[in-house]
Amino acid sequence: MIWNSAYLDPFLNKAPKTIYNRVVNENNLPTEESESIYIAIIGGGPKGFYALDRFINKIIHLNTEKRINIHWFNHTRDFAAGPNFQPHLPSYLIMNDCIAEISCWEDLNKPHILPKRLKLIDWINENKSGENEPRHGDFCSRELMGLYLMDALKNILENIPNTMDIKLINANVIDIDVVEEKTKVTTSKKRLPYQYESTIICTGHSYANMEEENLLATDVSENIMYLPQAYPVELLDDIPSQVDVAIKGIGLTFMDAVLHLTEGRGGIFYKQDQEYRYLPSGYEPTIYPFSRRNLPMLPRNAFWEGNKYQLKIMTDDWVNSLKSRNGQLNFERDILPIYNLETQIAFYSHVHSTKELSDSEILDFIDSFDSSKLFSISALIDPMTYSKVQMESNYHEFIVDLGIYSLKLSDQGELKSPMAAAIAALREGFYKIADLFAHNGFDEESQESFEKHWMAFINHTAFGPPRDSIDKLFCLAKDGFVKFIFSEEPSISISDNRLKIKNSYIEKEFNYFIDARIPKGNLKLKNNLLFERMQKKGYVREIVNGKYENGKIAVQKDGRLIGNINNALIYLYGIPTDGTFLQNDSLSRKINNFSDEWSVATMDRIAEKYSCRNNKMECIKFSNLNYINLTSN
Repeated sequence: MIWNSAYLDPFLNKAPKTIYNRVVNENNLPTEESESIYIAIIGGGPKGFYALDRFINKIIHLNTEKRINIHWFNHTRDFAAGPNFQPHLPSYLIMNDCIAEISCWEDLNKPHILPKRLKLIDWINENKSGENEPRHGDFCSRELMGLYLMDALKNILENIPNTMDIKLINANVIDIDVVEEKTKVTTSKKRLPYQYESTIICTGHSYANMEEENLLATDVSENIMYLPQAYPVELLDDIPSQVDVAIKGIGLTFMDAVLHLTEGRGGIFYKQDQEYRYLPSGYEPTIYPFSRRNLPMLPRNAFWEGNKYQLKIMTDDWVNSLKSRNGQLNFERDILPIYNLETQIAFYSHVHSTKELSDSEILDFIDSFDSSKLFSISALIDPMTYSKVQMESNYHEFIVDLGIYSLKLSDQGELKSPMAAAIAALREGFYKIADLFAHNGFDEESQESFEKHWMAFINHTAFGPPRDSIDKLFCLAKDGFVKFIFSEEPSISISDNRLKIKNSYIEKEFNYFIDARIPKGNLKLKNNLLFERMQKKGYVREIVNGKYENGKIAVQKDGRLIGNINNALIYLYGIPTDGTFLQNDSLSRKINNFSDEWSVATMDRIAEKYSCRNNKMECIKFSNLNYINLTSN
């Protein structure tokens, strides 16, 4: 089942309104109080909420007479939900993980200002309006997730201590200045007077694609409609019906665009013989996707703690053996062979002819069988070569057949189906790789190869959309509403007031073009105004590994900026840290949770400057005991 807000108590719709009523802008902020401590959180999505929640539950242990003022900045009013989980999104845009795998809270056994905190599945069960019980493998819409997050924020705001004030500020932060050990913030409208004791930046996907913007800026044509991004999805409403539209990128954003241009225009998906059928509305365009690999994503099956693939070779012992080298690793030499073997074992453990074999017998089979015919990571990267299909053949037919085959090999989930198990091995193995990347790092040549080639492949294969969305995509492909015609990455040019997309085998002209990629942070592109200005001041530095420069922001192991910040507390959390740490595009509060390190460092700073010196109290640092014990002399 796919849950959306229509299945919940309508009373929950008050949560977003409660949040909106608390939002202010820069001009509504009170005069700075000299006896108050100011904290800044920049970015109002889930990571910003996690930082707020963690900080509040640290600060309640601090005995200080000074008032704590938290200024939380976001460019929209949807605090906690952010742009990806706004409560007014259409219900056919669904979460990629099942409801049993999602929680906006940390360990529920930890002390907290809220005694009752619920995982998503339990929250749905408590707030459902009907009798259906949520199951672990169910999914939900992103707008329902937004309600869950905003309801959590509402409960936090209603229970904060009297010594604290939280301002939700609808403003776009474009600059930061370091003043001694504090920071000052400038928004798009004004420079604020407050001096912030500590700042955490949780800006998420705040970048922009540049390539086609530059192309179309030099060859402007009024006959070409170019959308440099697919969000908000309402932008796509300007695409006329029954026209050909090219979409660059075949990832998660592409799936949202496809569904909005079909189901979002009144088309109806229905099940017949357990398969999707599509009843068109007549307002759909015909969609022509392309990308570097020109392959659709594979489905992400439902998994949750206690019901997911367990790695056989890439164990903690294996990770620790590589960590013990205390030096940079080479991905292709030190990791890839084991990663490939892990994927093969997962696949052949569920193939009919080999599923009865033990792990050691499967290893013997892999070692003795013709490698060119074995399932492998290489087969996933380049299925045409693996299948020995000619590049000039009917590519659309090949993709549809491949999709149907892959879906059949994954229809029973990762504990029973070979393709689903292989994808799960890629996913779980990647978490181990991320751990090694953060601890050891990769050597110069290997890091460049990994980031420019392997990362995109792994993310595209192991972290796809849910099965339901992929089923819909191939239903549309079979019916001709989505057409895969580019077997090789094409080039883009403008000719005769039309956009020409061409490779060695085919070319086609378009008047409508959507860039459906999620842009990556790159300081060289100057595509984020805040980080660009911070870089010019020396607050932000680029990661450099030998001669390889990747445009990513350098941070310490705890998420603190590496730059000329004069001992100021400036931390990054989430997407902006993706140069030093991998897999930060996640709702998990366990993966690279720098909100905890930031909260501890901030508490230590406040305790040292205000509790100990000014109040003459005995102070024990949070970094040592995770709490403060203050007693009067």
